Amino acid sequence: MAHDFIAELTAIVGQSSVLNANDDMAPFLSDWHGKYHGNAHAVVMPNSTDEVVAIMELADRHNIVVVPQGGNTGFMGGATPDDSGNSIVLSLRKMNRIREIDSQNMSMTVEAGCVLQNLHEAVEAEGLYFPLNLAAKGSCTIGGNLGTNAGGLNVVRYGTTRQLALGLEVVLIGGKKLELLSGLRKDNTGYDLRDLFIGSEGTLGIITAATMKLFPLPVARSTAFAEVRDVDAAVQLLHRLQAASGGGVEAFELIPADILHVLYDHFPDIPQPLATRGAMNILVEIGSTNPAAGIVDEAGNSPLRTIMEDFLAAAFEDGLVLDATIASSDAQRNALWEVRETAPESHKLSTNCARSDIALPQSSIAPFYSEMVEGIKAIDPTIWICGYGHLGDGNLHFNLIEGKGSNSDFLDKVPALYELLYDKVAKYDGSISAEHGIGQTKRDQLRKVKSAAIMDTMQAIKTALDPKNLMNPGKIL
Repeated sequence: MAHDFIAELTAIVGQSSVLNANDDMAPFLSDWHGKYHGNAHAVVMPNSTDEVVAIMELADRHNIVVVPQGGNTGFMGGATPDDSGNSIVLSLRKMNRIREIDSQNMSMTVEAGCVLQNLHEAVEAEGLYFPLNLAAKGSCTIGGNLGTNAGGLNVVRYGTTRQLALGLEVVLIGGKKLELLSGLRKDNTGYDLRDLFIGSEGTLGIITAATMKLFPLPVARSTAFAEVRDVDAAVQLLHRLQAASGGGVEAFELIPADILHVLYDHFPDIPQPLATRGAMNILVEIGSTNPAAGIVDEAGNSPLRTIMEDFLAAAFEDGLVLDATIASSDAQRNALWEVRETAPESHKLSTNCARSDIALPQSSIAPFYSEMVEGIKAIDPTIWICGYGHLGDGNLHFNLIEGKGSNSDFLDKVPALYELLYDKVAKYDGSISAEHGIGQTKRDQLRKVKSAAIMDTMQAIKTALDPKNLMNPGKIL
C-alpha cells in the first residue's frame, strides 16, 4: 500500500515535491530543539491549494495521518510526527506566494508558506507595516504563526496573530476546502470558524492562505535598554510609558541578568547594552507614524526621543531605573534588539533547558516572579533563571537552564521545577501557554488545567471535523 500511496502522491505534486529517502526527510522529522523525533512515509510539498485538496482526499482514502509543517521552528513538538511511520509531513514551504496587497483595505492575502520576514519586506516596500515580529522571523511561516496563534514582540500594541487575521483558507481531511478568506473587519454571519482554526496546531485542518491586517508604517522610533530596580518597577514603568507615549509602546521586554549571562556565554561578541549586567532590565520601544515625531533638532533630539528621555529621567528620580541607554542610530537599535532576539538560540545551545511559555495578569507578575525565584533556589541555587519576554502582554518565557557547579543531574530536577511553575501559574490565574501552543509537551498538563467539560467540548469539535483522527494526532488532545 505504501508504494501505491507514494505513487499517487507523486502524481499529484510531482517527483521533486515528494521526499521519501531517510536523509532527505530527516530535517522534517524532528523539532527545532531536537527533542522530538518521528517517522513518515514521505514529506510532501504542495505548490497550490488544489494540490492540498487532492492530498487530503488521498490521505483520507488511505487512512494516512497528516502532520502539517511550516518553518519547523516550534518549541512544543507540534509539527513533528510520531514514530509509527503512518504519516506524511505536509510541508507548506512551497506555497509562499503573496496573492494580494490591498493598500486601500490595509490588508494582504498570503499563502501559508510565506516566511514572516519576507512579508515584512514586501509590505514595507509599499509603505505599510505588518507588526507580527518574532525572533524566528527569518524562518518561521505565517501558517505556523496562525497554527499556534503566535504573539511576538509587538503584541502590546497590535495583538496576537488571531487579532491580525481577517480571514483564512482551510482544507479539511477528505479534501473539503473552506473559503473563509475575507478583508472584512466585521462579519457576524454564524459561527466564527476562522478563530476555531487559529491556534489549533493543525489538528482540525490545513491553513493554506490567510488575509492579514496591515497598518501604517512607523516612521519614527525610540528604543532604550534600562536596568530597573525589580520586576515590580518594570510593570510600573510599562504603564508610565504607555501614558507618556499616548499608547505608542510597540515593545516592552523583561530581561533578567541570567539571560545576559547565558547569552554572552555563547555569543561573547554581541555588544553589551550597559557597562554592567543589572539584575533586572527592560528593552522598550515606542513608535509613531507621524513624520514630525522623528524630526531631529539642532541638539540631536526628536520629539519621540524627548518622550523617552523624559520618561527615563523621571524614573531615575523615583528610583525605578538605575541605568539606561537610548539608541541614537539604527545600528544601535539593532544592537539592542540583537540581545533579545538571540536569547532563544543561546538557550538552544545550552546543555539542558526546561522551557515554558506562560501568561499572567500584569498585577501578578512581580509576586509570581519572586516566589518562583525563591522556590527554584531551594531546588538548585545554580540554575539560571531566565524568566524573560513580553511584559507588555503578561507573557513570560520562563526558561530554566542548567547552571555550572550543580551537584546533581539537572534532568532529575525538571519534574519538580515544572510542578513549582504550574502551581504558581495556577495560584495567580495564569495560562500554561501564551503563544507557543500545546503540541506534545503540554498535552498532559492541559488536562490538569482545563475542566472535563471544556476538554470534552474540544474533543467533540475535533471528532466532528476529523472523525478518523488523521489530522496531527497526539497534539493538544
